Amino acid sequence: MTRRLFPARPALGALGLAVSATMLSGCMYLSPAQTTQSYDPADGTIATVGSLQLSDVLVVASAKGARGALIGMVTNNGQSEVKLTISPQGGAGQSVTIPAQTAVRLDGKTSGDSKTKIKPVTVAKVTAAPGKPMTITFTTSKAGATPIQVPVLLSQGIYGSASPSHPTYSAPPNGQTTEPDG
Repeated sequence: MTRRLFPARPALGALGLAVSATMLSGCMYLSPAQTTQSYDPADGTIATVGSLQLSDVLVVASAKGARGALIGMVTNNGQSEVKLTISPQGGAGQSVTIPAQTAVRLDGKTSGDSKTKIKPVTVAKVTAAPGKPMTITFTTSKAGATPIQVPVLLSQGIYGSASPSHPTYSAPPNGQTTEPDG
C-alpha cells in the first residue's frame, strides 16, 4: 500500500479558502469605512457659530492682495435674529443681521423662497493667494469669536463673475455646472 505525502485535495482547497478569507477580512479591518469620515462636499467651508450654520463659505479673488468677495450661505436655526460680525484676517469687520429661521447668501442675493437679502460681504485685501486658505473670524454675542479657515478661489469657472470687480454673479441652476462631467 502506498502512502500519500500530501493531504487530500479537498483539504487543501478548504485550507486555501480559510487563508483567503482571513487575509481579505484583515484588509477590511485595517481600512475603516469611508462613510464614517467627515468632509466638506463643496468648494467652501462648513462650520457652526452658535445657532448659525455656515455653508460653502469661500473667498473669490483674482490674486493675493486684491479685493475679494465672500460667498456662501448663513442659516440662522435659532428663534431670534442674530447679529454676525465677519472679520477677515488683517481687515475691518462687516456686520450683518440674520433673521430667525432664515438662510441668507453672503453675496447679497436672495436664497430660495426667502426675500431676505443682506449687503454683499467683501474682503478689502485678500491675505492668501488663490488655492490657499485665509482666516476669517465670525463673531456673535452668544458664541463669541470663531476663526475659520476659508479657501480662496480664483474668479474663474462657476466663480468667474463672483469677484467684486464682476458684480453680476449668479449661481448656476440646481444640478448644473459650467464644466463638463468626467
